[in-house]
Amino acid sequence: MRKKNDYASLILLLASLAVFAFAVWKLFGIYAEYRQGAETYEELQDYIEEPKENDDSSTSGDTTSEDETEDDGSGYLKVDFAGLKKVNPDVIAWIQIPALDISYPVVQGKDNYYYLHHMFDGQENKNGSIFVDYHNQPDFSDKNTIVYGHNMKNGSMFGTLDRYQDQSLYQEYPCFYIYMPGSMLEYQIISCYAGRNGSAGYTYSFPEPEDFQKFVDTVLAYSGYDTGVIITDSDHIVTLSTCVNTDRNYRYLVHGKLVQKTQN
Repeated sequence: MRKKNDYASLILLLASLAVFAFAVWKLFGIYAEYRQGAETYEELQDYIEEPKENDDSSTSGDTTSEDETEDDGSGYLKVDFAGLKKVNPDVIAWIQIPALDISYPVVQGKDNYYYLHHMFDGQENKNGSIFVDYHNQPDFSDKNTIVYGHNMKNGSMFGTLDRYQDQSLYQEYPCFYIYMPGSMLEYQIISCYAGRNGSAGYTYSFPEPEDFQKFVDTVLAYSGYDTGVIITDSDHIVTLSTCVNTDRNYRYLVHGKLVQKTQN
């Protein structure tokens, strides 16, 4: 009887070790995938140039340095789209959300599935890419352009988008920016909320003028707080969407209204 008990204990121990080894292997795989994603998107930062900070204390009189002459003082990013297109011709824009330290290239595929699991350089990875709904025009000219990104646990991609639930963050940083070849689009946030997947916020076609007004009224009513922004039937909206990790049926959405288009 004791021998049988020893065998049972050994089998249980071996099974426990196997489960532990499998869990470690899975965790290592997750870590490696996160690391790969972080390194890949960090390398893409080489394709943008941050605006230069003017330092008045470093100059005197009318003397102007060569660097200061080249600085346009716009405070906007400079994006090397020619270089990005060599890496991936599907690139259509670059998104920057200063409040959340979000800064990524934006792609558009032939469907809404490929870039869920493929990064900008084509590698298969859970990070995926920031991408525009394939139904939309690539120049953000639609009445509502939908931009998707994963809610990564390490805060990458759109992993911090739901921080806009905090109204004080919105009050300090009410805008996000989309750069395209030759222009920069500035959007003021009009509504933030967690909504069901496939809800009114994902509408991209408005056959009649009243359809757009209904869309606007709905997303404003869903908002967790009143932004006070007025929307007209001539406005254009960008909807940022990411998962809600605690409920697969919900997404966190941030809607922004185009308030300025700048040529660069």
